[in-house]
Amino acid sequence: MKKSLMMMCISVLMIFYAIPTIAEVKIGGIIFTDAWYEFQDSENTGTKDDVAKFKVQIPNISRLHGKWTSDNKDTGMWIELGLDGNGVGERDVCTRQAYGWWQVNPLLRITAGQTVTGFSPLFPQQMLGTETSRINLIGGGFGDLYSGRIPLVRFTLTPSKELTVDVAFSDPDIRSAGFADAITKGTNNTSLPRIDLSSAINAGPLTLYPGFMFANKTFTDVPDGGDDSITTYAVSLGAKANFGPVCIKGEVNFGQNWGNQDFLSIGKENTLFGGAVSIGNNKIEDSDMFAGWLDAGITVEAAEIHTIFGIQSYANDRLPQTNEDDFEQTVMMFGFSVPVKVTDNFKIRPEIILYDLGERENYIDNLDGTYNDEDRGKYVIAGVQFQITF
Repeated sequence: MKKSLMMMCISVLMIFYAIPTIAEVKIGGIIFTDAWYEFQDSENTGTKDDVAKFKVQIPNISRLHGKWTSDNKDTGMWIELGLDGNGVGERDVCTRQAYGWWQVNPLLRITAGQTVTGFSPLFPQQMLGTETSRINLIGGGFGDLYSGRIPLVRFTLTPSKELTVDVAFSDPDIRSAGFADAITKGTNNTSLPRIDLSSAINAGPLTLYPGFMFANKTFTDVPDGGDDSITTYAVSLGAKANFGPVCIKGEVNFGQNWGNQDFLSIGKENTLFGGAVSIGNNKIEDSDMFAGWLDAGITVEAAEIHTIFGIQSYANDRLPQTNEDDFEQTVMMFGFSVPVKVTDNFKIRPEIILYDLGERENYIDNLDGTYNDEDRGKYVIAGVQFQITF
């Protein structure tokens, strides 16, 4: 069966290449290999000692992709498979993106399938050290809010070269990020889709990316006095400016309950308080979120030197009877990433980033009006990423 399927796929590709007037097909791929040292202080490890360890892994951002475009260029398709090669127990292939588009006219494009929305499209050049148990990628959990690659229907309007407007509709009940909804007693009764509204505004060397996202999960059969909905929203403003060899970009985001949607925004550190939190009796308390980052880059010969800073905070009034937030934590990252183009198909990226997890305010009252703050420690990832493309 597998051989037959493989031969069928090869035959289809041979037909596309043999008759180029019918359509255009392109196949490509990219393999990342990370080699790095990770230095953790004793607070971060939870032991009495600092820890240093060396790793070589293939992160799951490695991928293989294929693109098909019709002969008249008004229809196309993109399929992208993610590759994970970190040892015997972690060899997986997953669907990163699978979507098609129809260019209705110069003004309107319709996209359907699994891909990103137009919301919060920028990200910092932080790439080294991603592994299954922890995400160290594009500032996720340390300042960046990423829309996620989700099944959607997306409408893109381009009234002029200076303005693009995107509206995307998707399933609000997707939780592939792994965060469980806090309302445990009740039947999902959500009738409104998740809505992502965004735009790109070009003004010479400066481009602005405002955006808004909203989703409201509702539940029926909820016990009396319990909450029957979880609301997630995010407001974003990104900016990118180019001045010759210098590129400065950044983004600020705020909202609530990002963990209840499929955002790459929480990170392993705050899987507990990244979304709405159960406070008993089927009631929830919303988590307030803020995230922002800045990436200043300059091109010098074959190298790009990026200085990166990110900050993200979480707050939740875990005990409503108190007069202040009972959980609060601010995490930060700072460092440098320097991708160097060695050949047209080969790059190396030295990178060093400090991750400061800050202090986590304990929501358990000491009965005297004070709280126990827990130092979550710091860690540094320093090494080189190898990137090969075709």
